[in-house]
Amino acid sequence: MAQEELKSIDLEDIFFHYRHSSQQYILKLSLTNLSIVTKQDENKNKSSSSVNNTQIIPIDDIYGCLCMKSMKNSNQCCLTFYLYILKRSHTLSGIVSKKYDFHRIQHTFMYGKYNDYETNYAEIMRWHRHVTYAIYLRRNLPFDIMTIKRDKRALVFVNPAGGAGKAYRLVMEHVAGIWSEAEFNYHIVITEYAGHAREYVKTIELNEWSGIILASGDGLIYEVINGLFNRKDWQEALTLPIGHLPCGSGNAFITNIIRHSKQPIETSMEKFLVQSAILIATHQVIPFDMAVIDTCDGQRIFSFLSIAWGIMADVDYESEKYRFLGETRFTVEAVKRILRPRIYNGYIDYLPYDVTDDTVQTNQITSNTTTNGLSEHLLPLNEPISIDPTTSKWRRIDGPFAHVLITSKAALSKGSISTPQSTLTDGYLTLQFIRIHGSIRLNLAKAFTKLSDGKHFNYDFVEWMPIRAFRIVPSETNGNMMIDGEKVPYGPIQGEVLPSIARCMGKQPRND
Repeated sequence: MAQEELKSIDLEDIFFHYRHSSQQYILKLSLTNLSIVTKQDENKNKSSSSVNNTQIIPIDDIYGCLCMKSMKNSNQCCLTFYLYILKRSHTLSGIVSKKYDFHRIQHTFMYGKYNDYETNYAEIMRWHRHVTYAIYLRRNLPFDIMTIKRDKRALVFVNPAGGAGKAYRLVMEHVAGIWSEAEFNYHIVITEYAGHAREYVKTIELNEWSGIILASGDGLIYEVINGLFNRKDWQEALTLPIGHLPCGSGNAFITNIIRHSKQPIETSMEKFLVQSAILIATHQVIPFDMAVIDTCDGQRIFSFLSIAWGIMADVDYESEKYRFLGETRFTVEAVKRILRPRIYNGYIDYLPYDVTDDTVQTNQITSNTTTNGLSEHLLPLNEPISIDPTTSKWRRIDGPFAHVLITSKAALSKGSISTPQSTLTDGYLTLQFIRIHGSIRLNLAKAFTKLSDGKHFNYDFVEWMPIRAFRIVPSETNGNMMIDGEKVPYGPIQGEVLPSIARCMGKQPRND
């Protein structure tokens, strides 16, 4: 189908109800909408007919369209549209609070305009082809991706330990059917050991895949991203969009993606998984920021989410033993850490973010750029950073601290918003910290109780600022330091933002 033809989709024909052939409909398809007009019985009085006999369905609400042969009449064909629509909740709480939920709906119509199956089927396939391309056009993808790469498979990694050991079953029960309806092609690899996905993506042929999807918590995303960065052709590898099916305890990555689309996030695990599966099947390719991190043992790591030092790192690491509790594990450990807070001595050097700064990282990456050459402002960790205000833009914050967190995204998990102002592509990192002063237990308790909606920033004792780069230097030799929920060697650590360097499977907010 030529690109010019796609710009002028205008189909109209008569269908009938798949159970009641006497009920007829006029279906009209354009680039933006599917109109379903109920034909009125000509024998009835026009004044008694329904005033509103037209249903308008935005193409954005259609995630799939399938054609089948009729089981009742061998000459006829079925055309089914699969929808995912935001509707008012039918529960009492939904009526009172005007809560909206997503609902999966399907509309099936019969077609039998011609006397032979082949002609009817050819016409139905024409509808299918135009509906499918209308969906793809709404995704704002480049035309070559729509026509050349759309039939390529996505590589799906399933962590069998995810979702309390139920990840594979969850995918089969709640995702596979949706992707079949959406005709979304994929290949599943079940990870067999820690680091399996990282090693796997280092050797794949990039042109064989349309993207990479992780059915897991956030740990597998961290693993795959760092595997892609370890390829010689990492620049091309990062053009593969990354999708996330929430099968873990944190699920921050998909939470941030859905927040970006301004959709309400489904509360139950199953509905959240369905929501994510449909988003992936109809995704747009969206850029997102990352950070390059240097650790004290000489590693260069790439972070998509956060760097934690202090109570947040303690909660993240020490709660591993409660992983069977799901996201509740963070709450259990947070209560323990608030009652017995640790003191973290040291200092933070940071480079403030200034949108007018002419040293802003522009990510002019070429095929010759190495990952060691990605940082613009970082010195070797053993070299001191000048904080002289007359010669340097770097500044220092002295401890002791109870909490230090540096993030590139808003949500740390489905239930916690660490930096409410953040988006996928800020172009900066957000540094927040709580110093040791006043009633530290009370301050920590206040901050954690407001973490679900990001309102902890309203407290004066929570200090924060946008930064371009940082260095954390602890005074002690023992403690927890976490990158994207993964523990790294404790000691000096530094990092810098990499604006819009990677791609994810997301959706831009709708304008309606």
